Amino acid sequence: MPLFSRRTAPVDDAPPMPRLVEIGEPEREWIDAHVALVADAGADPEDVEQMAVLYERWSAGWRRINPPERDDPNIMLNALGTAFGEYVARRTGLSWRLAEHATGVELALYQARGQVLVHPIGIVAEQWRAEEPSGTFLVEAAERLTQARRLAHGEGRHH
Repeated sequence: MPLFSRRTAPVDDAPPMPRLVEIGEPEREWIDAHVALVADAGADPEDVEQMAVLYERWSAGWRRINPPERDDPNIMLNALGTAFGEYVARRTGLSWRLAEHATGVELALYQARGQVLVHPIGIVAEQWRAEEPSGTFLVEAAERLTQARRLAHGEGRHH
């Protein structure tokens, strides 16, 4: 699965666009609480490079534990993915939505222009499952998403 998708025309094998619902106060509180976990762990949620270092620290620490004794990593994945998503949302036209898929509901970032849909928690979880040791994917994804936003709004073009 790509880090983010842009749907401009239907593709036969593409999954259908999920039903997107505005987030409410409970989801906003959940987002804020998970961003706070990242801050409490020593990473500035306004600095994606610090989040990348935190991913590396948490991932390496978790992998050093004998598998039967490991805690569920979801709290770390949710915290990092949510903080990353909030970082991107504050710098782009993407906003939080609940994406209702056939398999369940998850937080996602969405922008109607261009039908851009990003699953920030999924991005982190996918790299974690692939045992990616480096958190640079967060920096790279943030750069791509913010660059795409600038281009979409006519900023940063050289004539």
